This record gives sequence, structure tokens and C-alpha cells, in this order.
Amino acid sequence: MNGINSIFLRGVTDLFRSPDDMERVDQALCGTAARVLERRGEWYRVETSYGYRGWAAKGDMRALNSRSIWDDAPKRVVVQAAADVLSRPRVQGMCVRTLVRGCVVGLTDTDERDGWQQVCLPEGITGWLPACFLAALPETAGVPEADLRACVTASALSYLGTQYRWGGKSPFGIDCSGLVQMAFQLNGITIWRDAEIKEGFPVHEIPEEEIRPADLLYFPGHVAMYLGSGKIVHATGHKGDSCVTVNSLDPRSSRCRQDLAESITAIGSAFPY
Repeated sequence: MNGINSIFLRGVTDLFRSPDDMERVDQALCGTAARVLERRGEWYRVETSYGYRGWAAKGDMRALNSRSIWDDAPKRVVVQAAADVLSRPRVQGMCVRTLVRGCVVGLTDTDERDGWQQVCLPEGITGWLPACFLAALPETAGVPEADLRACVTASALSYLGTQYRWGGKSPFGIDCSGLVQMAFQLNGITIWRDAEIKEGFPVHEIPEEEIRPADLLYFPGHVAMYLGSGKIVHATGHKGDSCVTVNSLDPRSSRCRQDLAESITAIGSAFPY
């Protein structure tokens, strides 16, 4: 997207429908790039790097023209569900900020210190994280499709048990489209945050007989990821679950969601990528 001019600072920032309508429509994670489209008092209307729009509080963002050490630092992605950035490389350190899986930090030093990594946040604040909480930014080049599909489904399953949260996409709470978007994003693939296939969408419709793990099933107002053998993983607000869970579309299974099995509107795939 052209015109990127801002970076989100907080671990998780809510994006709202408008300053007057506080319905959460999305969340932006630390290090997410965006373009400011409109200003209204202390609120910015933004478009994220993956094309989604909403309103965010001005204080949750930094303009890229106000440089910090984060801008040029080597980047790493947080892979732990929740990660406290500490003031010193000890568990007794003060918490500087809590990040979540998918946040992007910079490295102030590529060398570890007894299993700790010094990092910087987008506004230039520094702190420490366990090195095992970080991974290199994902690359898809040269990765066999079967391996990439397996990684995407594993990422979706890493959110199992996460509560359902409308507009959410973090381990603190996530919705159906947020789950599938994050599963792909954590593996270097950007898809839109929608529960339907739209024109220009980086997911194309496929026939049922071609479905494979990591493909997507669409229902009225809902999306799930296919795992194989009739199983799906999805974030659902369904009574009795209200979390990320695994269900089946096979009526012989005790975990069958017959209502979903009977209401598939489309099957889509982001592959070949």
C-alpha cells in the first residue's frame, strides 16, 4: 500500500468503526504499518498495511517522520502468546510493555545475554525479552507448499482455547476472520480480514473436491480453516464454545457442527502462493 506514514505502538490497539461508534472492527499489533486518512481531534482514521480501515486513538501511533532506533533495527516477530518486555534481563525486571504473538520488535544487539535479547519498540523504548519468544520475520520464498500449509494450520491451532472477541486478533481474544488472517500473517502471507471472498481478495474460490489443509470455508458471516478429514479450526461465539476450537463437518463425529456443514457458501484458497 502506498502512503504508509505511521506505526502502531501498543501491544494491541483497538480500531473502531468511528469515534462516535465504538464497535471494534479490528486490532492492530505493535509494529503494524498504516496510513492516516483523516484526523478528527484525538482520533485518526487509518488504513492498515493489509488494507483494513478503522479509527484509532492518536496516542497509539507514531509518525514515521519522527525517527527512532526501531526504524533501522533488524526486526523480529513475537511468537509467544503474551510476552512482557522487561526493564532488565531478569524475570524480576519491571514490565515496560506487554506484547502478543505477531508483534514486531527491533533488535538493539544481535547477541543474546544468558538467553535474553535486548529489543526496541517503535517509539524507541528498549527492554528485554527471552530470546525464545522471538523469531525471524517469516519468508515464503522456497518453502514447499505442503510445508507452508502445515505451518499455517499449526499457527491457527496455536490459538486454541482463546476466547472469542468481536474484532479481535490476539491471544487475549480473537474472532473468526482475525484467526485466519493471523495464521497466514505469522507465515508471511497477507490475506484480508473478511468472512467472505471479495473481488481482488488474495483468496480464490476452489471446488470442494480440491480442498486441502489451510484452505478456508465460508459461511454466512463466518470463516473457518480446514484441517483435513472433515475437521475445521475456527473462532466461534457458538453457545458452549465461545473460543477457538476444533469442530467437524462430518455428521458421524461428536464434534460435528451440522449447522455449518449445511451452510457453506464458498471454499477458498490462498495457494498457490
